[in-house]
Amino acid sequence: MADQGSEFDGPRAPPFAEVAEALGLGMAYQILAPPDGDGRRFSYVSATCEALTGVPVQAALADARVLYDQILPEHREILAAAEAQALAGDGRFDVEVQLRRADGDLRWVRIASARRILPDGSTAWDGLLADVTDARRTADELEEQRRRMEVAVEATGLGFWEWDLRTNAIAWSDRNKAIFGLPMDAPVTVEIYLATIHPDDRAGCIDVYTKARDRVGGGDFAMEYRAVAPNGQLRWILTRGRVVLDDTGAVLVVGTTLDNTARHEAEERRSLVMGELAHRAKNGLQVMMAIITETARTVESVAAFKSTLIARLEAMAQAQDLVTASGGRPVQLADLAAQTLTPFGLERFELAPDIAGLTVHGDVAAGLALLLHEMATNAVKYGALSRPEGRVSLKAEGAGPGMAALHWRERGGPPVEPSNRRGFGTKLLQAALRQHGGKVEPRFEPDGFKARIEFRVAG
Repeated sequence: MADQGSEFDGPRAPPFAEVAEALGLGMAYQILAPPDGDGRRFSYVSATCEALTGVPVQAALADARVLYDQILPEHREILAAAEAQALAGDGRFDVEVQLRRADGDLRWVRIASARRILPDGSTAWDGLLADVTDARRTADELEEQRRRMEVAVEATGLGFWEWDLRTNAIAWSDRNKAIFGLPMDAPVTVEIYLATIHPDDRAGCIDVYTKARDRVGGGDFAMEYRAVAPNGQLRWILTRGRVVLDDTGAVLVVGTTLDNTARHEAEERRSLVMGELAHRAKNGLQVMMAIITETARTVESVAAFKSTLIARLEAMAQAQDLVTASGGRPVQLADLAAQTLTPFGLERFELAPDIAGLTVHGDVAAGLALLLHEMATNAVKYGALSRPEGRVSLKAEGAGPGMAALHWRERGGPPVEPSNRRGFGTKLLQAALRQHGGKVEPRFEPDGFKARIEFRVAG
């Protein structure tokens, strides 16, 4: 084989040529370039040339352009750039380009070459051309499988990541970057990733990973932690990973990332709701105990106790229905008053328009409903509503910050004496309204009972 270049002046076959052919590494070659760079020619081409390119050895030796022209035009620029970089650097280059064989088949080849300066000032390029089409196809298939896997993983809302422990290189999918609030083109390193983890959670995350890495045979791990996005937003992250080992130890870590923020926020809201429900249940029991105690103290028979107690509990239930129907939102005071007073003949109550602008939260609504029901009951028994011409007016009044007041005024009833109005005890007032910062100021005036009900408003 060394005789291939014997009829040409210059170097004989490169010393690695026979080894390359024996190992089936590809086509060994040597190119001679005169000092002025013009008139390049092959001084040696191994016998594998025709099998790889479809060009006979003698044709390549006779005219180097026969092989060069097989390289696709857009890839000739890649080869030229690699050679220029080699000339400016250590004299070596290694690139992959596409060429079209003499039979029209398109192939990927790897060209690796190193230059030597000869005594006469010319340059010898010793090189190897190898067909890497199958390797490229395999790599492309693996990349396509990886892409499909990433698409499948990200369709579940997961981000995909990979950490090569040998090179310390990290690869994040677009979804993974989005979870951490990073732009798609943002670089990712171990240091950048660790910086995203909340300082209070960082040591714990490192500990979980280290235990999995040092486990015999490698291992899976999972950790949940807080991450801080570049805009300062706090996110809860669930990361699952696997440490891959070989004979030298841990070489690769792969895993997925899930943004768990929504679940944590839902749990926090659920916890608040449960706390609120417990708070309301406790308040409700206190109100009921006060109602029972007050009712038992003021009635004279079992039948009266039963009817009074049921009426008061129904007033609370109606108010609670209104609160429930609102979905936890503040309740319109006008709706609450209308629902509570309807059993007493709503046409006998004059509700001022300014009431419509007031809203109250659930606990306050229950207390107000109970108060309005009790005062209406007393008005029927002793006050203005005990006579056909009697009326009750309700209008809003000013109060302190975050507070409002209702003014209850009866007219057209019998003369009022304070002793007539003992049915509404102080314990009931305290349980129904005062625990929310409200208060009731009754006035027993001769022309009719009056009361100022102060309470906390919503918003």
